[in-house]
Amino acid sequence: MIFIILLVAIFAFYYYYKTWGKEDFSSTINKFSRGAKGFARDFSRGVMEERIDEFRRRVNYYVIALLAKIAKSDGRVSEEEADMIAQLLNANAKDEREREFLKRGFNEHKENLSDVYEVAREFIKEVPLPKEELFNILKVLVFMALIDSDFSPKKQELLNQIARAFSISQNALNAFINELRNYKPSNSKQSMDINTAYGILNLDKNASIEDAKKAYRRLAKQYHPDVLNANKVSDEQLKQGVLKFQQINEAYELLKKKLENR
Repeated sequence: MIFIILLVAIFAFYYYYKTWGKEDFSSTINKFSRGAKGFARDFSRGVMEERIDEFRRRVNYYVIALLAKIAKSDGRVSEEEADMIAQLLNANAKDEREREFLKRGFNEHKENLSDVYEVAREFIKEVPLPKEELFNILKVLVFMALIDSDFSPKKQELLNQIARAFSISQNALNAFINELRNYKPSNSKQSMDINTAYGILNLDKNASIEDAKKAYRRLAKQYHPDVLNANKVSDEQLKQGVLKFQQINEAYELLKKKLENR
């Protein structure tokens, strides 16, 4: 059967050549060749984009899984932690379907804290990343642990396990944690008043609770730890960004209490 098909194909090419001439036949072949090369390039590009997309999805899944465990480590997910997760989902999910998938992963993983080391090891097996990038991911997890100012021993324990799975030393982890916890620029204040809160969120005194929410989400996304890491900022810019992120959260909480009690 294959032999017959081959004969038919040869006959068709011979008939085309004899009927339309050598010049037209060569032109057709050249066009076909150019088209085939173009298709090959587009196909290769498409395959590469699919692989990159799958790589990104896996990174998102495991980061969300580890964040879930950090957030729930003290028995509940605080409002600040929940909002940080929502921002991560909005920023990293390609579409609503992926967002829902990541959200289900978060809800599943937050209920089991005992497998954090195994999940972190599975992460680096499924998504091989340079050590520098793994440390950047660990930094995002530290941000989550510190975001609500309740750095419990359980959070420290989970971070220790993740660092061990990533082959990052305990000293490097603790140095970064202490650096963030102790970082205070010279112009920082110990406490925030209501006027400062309005200024941080760029709001006037007539702003509504909805105005405050919009301002908070816009600024929090701008100074989000995930965004800072993605932009490869310097250590000093990273520290300042983290402080700004914490100030935005504090300002929003202060204004929210005031505006909700109007």
